Amino acid sequence: MQVWQTKGDRAEKFAERLKADEEVCSALGAEQIDTMFGEAYHLKHIDTIFKRVFAE
Repeated sequence: MQVWQTKGDRAEKFAERLKADEEVCSALGAEQIDTMFGEAYHLKHIDTIFKRVFAE
């Protein structure tokens, strides 16, 4: 909630807070958190989506 109430890049601030949390880092690790916040993670199925939407 603290990240939501601040201005600026919320995703970056949220990722930073997650990496600073010992419990979260023990389960995920900093690299995995960075991967989840990267564009590639969210766009990995984009080709499949476009094929379904624009199929002839």
